[in-house]
Amino acid sequence: MSGAVRSVIRFTVKPGREAEFEAAFAACGMLTRPRAIEGFVEAELVRGLENTGEYLVIGRWADAAAYGAWQARSMEGVTAQQRQALLETLVDPRPGAAYAVAAVG
Repeated sequence: MSGAVRSVIRFTVKPGREAEFEAAFAACGMLTRPRAIEGFVEAELVRGLENTGEYLVIGRWADAAAYGAWQARSMEGVTAQQRQALLETLVDPRPGAAYAVAAVG
C-alpha cells in the first residue's frame, strides 16, 4: 500500500500567535523540505476548528524508513533564527510519531 505510514505532530500555539506560528512554520519549509526524502508522499498542516491554537501536521510516507530518514534530517537547512522563531510560538513542543495504517475506508 503506497503511503502506508502516517506521521502526526501536534503543535499547541501560544494564544494570539497563530499567524506568527504559521509564518514561522512556512519559513522553516516543514511541508516543502520533506520532498527531498525518498518515500515521502505528502503532508499537510491542519488547524483545529474549535481550538484554533491546536495544529497537526499529518504526513504520508511509503514506509517507516522514509519517515526515519526525515526525522534524522528534519532541521537540516533551517537556520537557528528560523528554528527559534518557530519554537517561541509554541507551548511545550514535542516530537512527532509514526503510525501504521490499520484500515482504509
